[in-house]
Amino acid sequence: MKKILLFILPSLLFLSCKEEDNTVEEYANWQSVNETAFKALYSKAVSNTTDNIDTIRCYSLINKPKTSPEDFIVVERFSAIQEIINRPDTKPGSPLFTDSVSVSYRGNLRPSASFINGYVFDQSFTSDIYNPKTAKPVKFSVASLVPGFTTALQNMQVGDHWLVHIPHQLGYGSTQSSSSSIPAYSMLTFEIILEKYWR
Repeated sequence: MKKILLFILPSLLFLSCKEEDNTVEEYANWQSVNETAFKALYSKAVSNTTDNIDTIRCYSLINKPKTSPEDFIVVERFSAIQEIINRPDTKPGSPLFTDSVSVSYRGNLRPSASFINGYVFDQSFTSDIYNPKTAKPVKFSVASLVPGFTTALQNMQVGDHWLVHIPHQLGYGSTQSSSSSIPAYSMLTFEIILEKYWR
């Protein structure tokens, strides 16, 4: 009898350890988390009475099944949110859709199970805060970026330092970005510094 109990006890201990070894889903309820966060930011932006946070009206081209020429591309209107960190006294003027830009930037997601400050999926500066002396700006065509980033750039002036919150409709939408491991329905937050632009 004692031998049987000694044999069963280690098995029970093994099973209980296995049950406690549950893995946490990295992006649990991700669509809801992101949409709720964006709605809260949007409410704050539209009720704000100062100039440091605002909405930017954007357009996203959505492909539909082609039943008629008019239905092939539908334009839907969304908003991104920009928070001005710094706007120096510069000459007015913003990049056009067809321009090229030199920008310093960092892109991150909402906080998740492993990334309490949000996963940084891309960046051109690696220090915790932007430092113009060590930053390495990157050149882009304005038209080559996700719609929210493109629209933000077209509203910025040289020297502007913005934090831009982009809803998934103006980012990668309902599909995962294979190039940078961004899950579907992700709100993207970009810290963007426009260094210069040219036509």
